[in-house]
Amino acid sequence: MQITYDASIMLVTLVLTLRILVLAAILPLISGRSVPVVWRLALSGVIAAACAPSVAAQMPTGPLAITWELLVIEATRSAVIGVLIAFVLGIPFAAVRFAGEIIGVQIGFSMVNTIDPQGGGQVSVLAQLYYLLSVMLFFAMDLHHLLVQVFVESCYVAPIFGAIDGHAAAWFVVSEFAGFFKMGFIIASPVVIVLLLVSAAMGFVVKTVPQINILVVGFPIQIAVGLVMVGASLVFFSRVFTSLIVGMEDQLMNLLLTLSV
Repeated sequence: MQITYDASIMLVTLVLTLRILVLAAILPLISGRSVPVVWRLALSGVIAAACAPSVAAQMPTGPLAITWELLVIEATRSAVIGVLIAFVLGIPFAAVRFAGEIIGVQIGFSMVNTIDPQGGGQVSVLAQLYYLLSVMLFFAMDLHHLLVQVFVESCYVAPIFGAIDGHAAAWFVVSEFAGFFKMGFIIASPVVIVLLLVSAAMGFVVKTVPQINILVVGFPIQIAVGLVMVGASLVFFSRVFTSLIVGMEDQLMNLLLTLSV
């Protein structure tokens, strides 16, 4: 029995595995410490093997001299593409966590931060709640399929062993990051505005009845009103997060266009 194999498919699979592995190392949920590195490597290899025949078919035909310098350059290029895609994709999730941090500070929950088992650092309880809700919505809306589609499109726009325009892509990422704080404040604005009104009302109470210890009375009121507003705003959280995700496909496609030379 004679067994033949296509070395070009194997090479393309290895390069695609590197691109997806960089995404898996940064993407929400699967980038935490609780996800084993072997599992992420296996997932990257399976997706790369499934996409390799389609990507290899789009590559130009003809001999290609494979050298160590060429492999190192392509590995660096694939890592840069994976980091850029993961950064743009992670902006909405970072904005949601930022909104949770703002709300936690306003309510007073920032004093009871917990250890994030995935990131290893301290995080606000509300920030973690908003983050987990956004991750569940991300997978419930089948946006992980969009991620695979964008990954395959990146191989067409920025083909393997081809040149990319890193400067234009870097400026695009910086411009997209400028809306990070705006997204966070939009998500946190209902709770922050109501708590601001509560603080103003308690200020009038202090001036009217100075005998009241506002620290003893106001802190439970602020927590109660804040939690009620958080529960009420969760009804519209899916709509707000969906509006942030809807434009993600266009943003990722624009990023891929900036990569092309």
